[in-house]
Amino acid sequence: MLPHRRSLLSKIFLLQAAVLCLAALIVPLAINAMLQKRASFFEAKVLTDRARLIAEALAAGPDGKLQLAPGRYSREGESGEFGYAVVEANGTVQLTSSAFAERLLSALGRSDAPKFFSLAADGRQYRAVSFPVTIENRPYWVILGWNLSEEDVIHDDLLRNFLWAALAIAVPLLAVLLALNAMIVKRFFRPVLDVSRRVAALDPARSDARLATADLPAEVLPLAEAFNVALTRVEQSYKVQKEFTADAAHELRTPLAVLDARLQTLPESEARTALLADARLMARIVNQLLDMATLEQEDRAGGETDLLDVSRSVVGDLAIEAIKKGQSLGLVEPEGLTSLRVQAHEQDVWHMLRNLVENAIRHTPAGTTIDVVLGKDGSLTVQDDGPGIPEELHEHIFKRFWRRKRSGGSGAGLGMAIVQRVAQSNGGSITLRSAEGQGTAFIIRLPLASEVEPTPAPVHSR
Repeated sequence: MLPHRRSLLSKIFLLQAAVLCLAALIVPLAINAMLQKRASFFEAKVLTDRARLIAEALAAGPDGKLQLAPGRYSREGESGEFGYAVVEANGTVQLTSSAFAERLLSALGRSDAPKFFSLAADGRQYRAVSFPVTIENRPYWVILGWNLSEEDVIHDDLLRNFLWAALAIAVPLLAVLLALNAMIVKRFFRPVLDVSRRVAALDPARSDARLATADLPAEVLPLAEAFNVALTRVEQSYKVQKEFTADAAHELRTPLAVLDARLQTLPESEARTALLADARLMARIVNQLLDMATLEQEDRAGGETDLLDVSRSVVGDLAIEAIKKGQSLGLVEPEGLTSLRVQAHEQDVWHMLRNLVENAIRHTPAGTTIDVVLGKDGSLTVQDDGPGIPEELHEHIFKRFWRRKRSGGSGAGLGMAIVQRVAQSNGGSITLRSAEGQGTAFIIRLPLASEVEPTPAPVHSR
């Protein structure tokens, strides 16, 4: 059993689906990262500007303590989203907006340059800056905190929900894109599938058949043209082979006929009898080769014949041979019919039936009954009650040059192949029904003549 191979169509679809899924995941992540970076820059700028405003508003009071100069800084933002603490170098808090800000912000680290922090407390998220400032030659740090959990911090809310919102949009969009992608890929490969169906529909019996290329796209056209070129080469090779077979058979017929005539002039002896049998077997094989070559070269379309007449003729000719071998040969005609016309050449039907009857006489023992049975539907059955054919050999019966016993010397194994080819070339078929020990039946089915129905026998009144 051949391993399963994934089609090129499915591979391309899966590849494009993977690319789309990856893009649908990467694009929101990239946008989210970009927005996060921009938001961090925005937060740092807001914190730095606000801390600078506080630093500029700081001044030493009469008691030496720091205070905010009146009118320099609005205290409206000291509660809510912002909070601050002013710390000395030793950590002492000089000024604070609230006890919460003093507890949370004064503990943050300090450095010679603005330093930013992210922290969480009481279920809230904060961003903070430690901003250095010098007042009257003494270092201080304005530590400003921004409560990001406040409702009016719009950009933080947007960032927090952006990724999920983007995925909520991307997933349905991805499904639509995948559906469109499947349709596009299928439409793109439709010409390839059409060509495949045309190739599968080619009749093996017609060597002149070619693929139609008029409506093929440019991408598929070279493949179809190359296939047609290959078919042309096969046809030429097959034609040469058939011509050689026919020529060889023609050339051999005359020498064999002369050989047979000369052998008959020899005195009676066992050697003469054996030589005559061999020469006649060779002549029979040559005639079969010529018949096969003729069938392959000629157009068998058309023709009409009467099965009743041909069957009576063949059975009458071969009855003596059957009797000599101790066999019974009979004809079973459809009741009430005087004519059974089918669409087939008379000579072809004669060859088929004669081959089948001769085959039955040759391969069944004495005492066997052989019947030729005609059906009103145009069927022709040659059956016997001989030893039968094992089921495992059925597939070989119609092969050319196949013989069950190679050493038998009874023929070349062409008879059944000729019968099958003749039946098929006349629009019919042949099937085998047999089992070991249960006899054999070959059933030929030919199309009835289209304009001539089976003629019933005349009814005679008394």
